[in-house]
Amino acid sequence: MTTVQPRKAKELVINWHMTEVCNYSCKYCFAKWGRPKELHRSEQEIEKLLDNLADYFIKGTPTLKETLGYESVRLNFAGGEPMMLGNTFITALALAKQKGFKTSIITNGHYLVHGKSPLPKDTLDMIGISFDSQYLKTRMKIGRIDRKGNSFGVNELTQALTKLTQSQTGILTKVNTVVNSLNWEEDFSDLITNLKPYKWKVLQVMPYGDNELLISKNQFEDFVKRHNGLGLPIYSESNSTMTESYLMINPEGCFYQNSAKHSGYKYSACINSCGVEKALSQIEFDPSTFSSRYKDKNINIVTIE
Repeated sequence: MTTVQPRKAKELVINWHMTEVCNYSCKYCFAKWGRPKELHRSEQEIEKLLDNLADYFIKGTPTLKETLGYESVRLNFAGGEPMMLGNTFITALALAKQKGFKTSIITNGHYLVHGKSPLPKDTLDMIGISFDSQYLKTRMKIGRIDRKGNSFGVNELTQALTKLTQSQTGILTKVNTVVNSLNWEEDFSDLITNLKPYKWKVLQVMPYGDNELLISKNQFEDFVKRHNGLGLPIYSESNSTMTESYLMINPEGCFYQNSAKHSGYKYSACINSCGVEKALSQIEFDPSTFSSRYKDKNINIVTIE
């Protein structure tokens, strides 16, 4: 039996969902943990987690490093909406930089335009902004609107990307679109062409939220085919591609993983309590699965996010 070796990668990315709290209520959201005791409430615990991760993945020689041959580690902050944490998020971001991580964030973009805690200069290497529709009515149906009726539209997206390129030297910008029953027929080609992001990631909605938003494999493939061949930096991920291919940390500081074998998530013990190596061994994670998501030979980043 032949064993498939994972492709080598220059960068390893770990996704930390700092908080469940969000200003939006997207119907497909999977970031639900029942309001746990979130680790970010203690700056000491934040620093301990970052030290544990840095000692293992950056300074150490884990099997994963030998397998993938990565040269750097990027910590990707996610949520909920991490920018709702204000100065706590800024502190964690600065600490991650100090400890040798490259940094990135997945955000709905609202606080990039309306936030009271601006990002310090040159603290982000990459940003992913979630954007599902150019139309307000569609965004409202999805749940991408806050209690005051604010929704992040095309003008805000353009403004946010412009500000970021001015304050974050060399930042790579990414747009994430969750393809669902409300937007799968929408044409994003002109928008992405005008924005010129480094990457446009399109993801098939996962079966964790409102089932009315689910689409078939054929509908997702139709969306991808309509946007392919137009010179867009499109990267698509179906449900099967996303299964067991992300390394994630929940708000309590535990690794967690989805699985093809059963519904829901499997969780490790708290990383700060048992250490990275033991916690990592408690979830299913296959380097070959996530490395296979990146087929372009010119792209040297393998992402676990």
